[in-house]
Amino acid sequence: MKEIDFLPEWYKQGRLQQRKHREFYIALGLIVFIMAVWSIFANGRVAIVKARNTTLRNTKLIQERSEAEYCKADGECRALKSRYKMLGAVKSHIVISNVIAELTHLLDNNIILKKLEIKAEPIPEQDMKTGIKVVSAAGGRSTLPEKRSRFKITLTGLAADAAQVAGIINKLEQSDYFFQIVPGFSRNTTAGQYQACEFEITCYLVNYKPANQPEAGKLN
Repeated sequence: MKEIDFLPEWYKQGRLQQRKHREFYIALGLIVFIMAVWSIFANGRVAIVKARNTTLRNTKLIQERSEAEYCKADGECRALKSRYKMLGAVKSHIVISNVIAELTHLLDNNIILKKLEIKAEPIPEQDMKTGIKVVSAAGGRSTLPEKRSRFKITLTGLAADAAQVAGIINKLEQSDYFFQIVPGFSRNTTAGQYQACEFEITCYLVNYKPANQPEAGKLN
């Protein structure tokens, strides 16, 4: 017996279309869900990578800062070592206050000292080759072939006349603190209403003396 289908064709087509639309939306929903899960997972991974990069960047900055501080400290250390070597090279073994006291004792009251300069100079090469005498404050002497410095003193001031300047030179030559006294200049000038003699005298401290010259006396 043949079955009779009472459902119209348009109804069947509509039901088929609805089923297809439902399957399509279900598949689309699954795709959206999978994409959302993947997006969350990817964002988490990106956040982890960013955090790791930030940590690495901070670590790099800390390392660079540490390296900069190390280089700065190393430079300061090298500078201090250089200064220490320089101080060792210019070590005078003489108390400067004693030198100033000696100059005060040698200069008369009516002598006006305008400038007192103490300058370190390298020892001449010929003295380095032949050996030098370095005199300590206690009076001990030793011949040293190493490079050291000698101390040049420059006195500039006003005296009453040229005879008084000659007296200063004579006193410096007799002192145990100085040697190689050399007059720079001596010229007449005026100081207010008075006539005066302007002078410049250079000499060296006796902590250094060339080996081919007579030794200086002991220092106090």
